[in-house]
Amino acid sequence: MKKTISFLASVNLALLAFSASASAKVLASFEKGESAKAWASVNDDVMGGVSSGGFKLTDEGTLLFSGSISLKNNGGFASIRARSKGMDLSEVSAIEVEVKGDGRTYWVELRDNKQMMASSYRAYMETKAGEWQKVTVPLEDFKLQAFGMAVRGSKIDLKNVTSFGFTLADKKEGPFKMELKSIKAVTKNSDAKESPTAKAGKAAKSGNTIVDLAKGAGTFKTLLAAAVAADLAEALSGEGPFTVFAPTDEAFAKLPKGTVEGLLKPENKEALADILKYHVISGRVNLSQALEAQEAPTLQGQKLAVKFEKGRVRIGSAELLSADLEASNGLVHVIGDVLLPPKAAAQSCSPCSVGGAMSLIERAVETGAPIFNKGDAASCAAIYEITTMALRSHPEVSEENRALLGEVLNKAQQSESEEEQAWILRKGMGQVYRALQQK
Repeated sequence: MKKTISFLASVNLALLAFSASASAKVLASFEKGESAKAWASVNDDVMGGVSSGGFKLTDEGTLLFSGSISLKNNGGFASIRARSKGMDLSEVSAIEVEVKGDGRTYWVELRDNKQMMASSYRAYMETKAGEWQKVTVPLEDFKLQAFGMAVRGSKIDLKNVTSFGFTLADKKEGPFKMELKSIKAVTKNSDAKESPTAKAGKAAKSGNTIVDLAKGAGTFKTLLAAAVAADLAEALSGEGPFTVFAPTDEAFAKLPKGTVEGLLKPENKEALADILKYHVISGRVNLSQALEAQEAPTLQGQKLAVKFEKGRVRIGSAELLSADLEASNGLVHVIGDVLLPPKAAAQSCSPCSVGGAMSLIERAVETGAPIFNKGDAASCAAIYEITTMALRSHPEVSEENRALLGEVLNKAQQSESEEEQAWILRKGMGQVYRALQQK
């Protein structure tokens, strides 16, 4: 396989030309073809892997990045990159990519003049299969990584950006295809929606506590309501320090219908407090420290696994969305799912809060199936796992079926495939559902 691991000394002028609008700077446009000369491909074959990846200009005036990912020989990535002598992005706030993808999630990468090529500042870019879209990636979302691992370090020098590109490293084998029409550095409109990371960062800079930071972000309303209901908001506003794995409102919305409402009832206060403490660590623990320790001892008493797998950092069963948000009394790491310890999972979905066992299964499938069909198998599996644990303590479920569900949970946990986990759990719930119908 031909390896292309060197770059041209400069980028075509079209690569860095300002657009007609003062709020956008064109980084790459492929209509005339010249800018493709500035690009090179770097795949895992430089480390012994066998993934393939490359690019070509199309007749439609786009750049096609395609190939196939293989996990053999500890490989699993393909990338394309363009390099220049330096470009000033200090006056812009986001990277806008006009892209037609395949439904997979890619990294957008930036490097400054102090970067080694093995490390970069990366942000996720989700694509829709077969659909052209304009994806805007805020600059504050770019985090320093090296060899796929998060690194706590200084912010990128936006005045001296020397490289940008794209990497696919989602630990999923098979062919991929992503087509690029244009890449721009843009200044978001003043009325544009501000990201949770940016809002939280502003709150932290003003010296606010974890609770104030969450209020300022505007995407943790359910978490805040739960903290108030459990009498924990005052503690999280105290001296600390604490480290909080904070689920977003969207994370709470993934739970089966009625779960949150049930937990907020006064009679479930103890169970709610137990769940929230499962999201809190004593002390100020940044992401690098958590990854090094590989686990996080929570205030609830149980430990959470912290690991990097399949191109993502996972806190327990939840995906990490952003990390190391500074508050005056600790740190906040944003996660995409609610973490439920086994005991609390059962309590949160008990009959008094969400209804009968058959209804519980119906709600789980109603919530999880559309999420799975949209490609988010991990979130679907998390919903099914929570439901399965709840069913094991449900009075309508027989001892025989409780034992069955225990076997199902063990089998799912042993699988490394999120899609397979979801199907194992759903089939197990289906067996219990049919047994309940026969009563």
